[in-house]
Amino acid sequence: MVSKRQLTNILENTPVIPAIKNEQGLKKVIETDNKIVFILNADILGIRNIIETLKKHDKIPFIHVDMITGFASNPIVIDYLVSQYKNECGIISTKSSMIKKAMESDVRVIQRLFVLDSLSIETNIQQIKKMRPDAVEIMPGIIPRVIKRIKSEIPEIPIIAGGLIESKEDIMDVLKSGGIAVSTSKESLWDI
Repeated sequence: MVSKRQLTNILENTPVIPAIKNEQGLKKVIETDNKIVFILNADILGIRNIIETLKKHDKIPFIHVDMITGFASNPIVIDYLVSQYKNECGIISTKSSMIKKAMESDVRVIQRLFVLDSLSIETNIQQIKKMRPDAVEIMPGIIPRVIKRIKSEIPEIPIIAGGLIESKEDIMDVLKSGGIAVSTSKESLWDI
């Protein structure tokens, strides 16, 4: 698996992260130059094929462990992933227990955070400071003002914006506001 520094470099050099939800997305993403791929939807039986396909095409998979059917919200899932894939995959999660276990297992971690109101911004900032993930993904991604605020409080942690990214302008707004990358399932944006 890549180091934290390598992850940051990849995000800086390829700031659009394909987020795949199905077989069609998998087929399309292997044709792109994107290095990091978010796996948003799969089940415990199909995840192996997705990971092997991505690895064969020199991609770095990040599994959204909260959204994989058959995975419990239990940190033992991290032990399972490490036993199956070593540290060849990173994880995405909203759950502190999963993030903590992954970091203890030397797995790259992207902490997904939802911004709903001003209180959630403060809570999220405190959680980032406590957990110290490799990167954070802020949802929805179309809130540059919040990205600026979080970046000013925690400048050393890369910020990825995801959710509702619909255009090149959305991507540019995120990057201008201090985000390092965007994640999107909108295939027409993967090659930007």
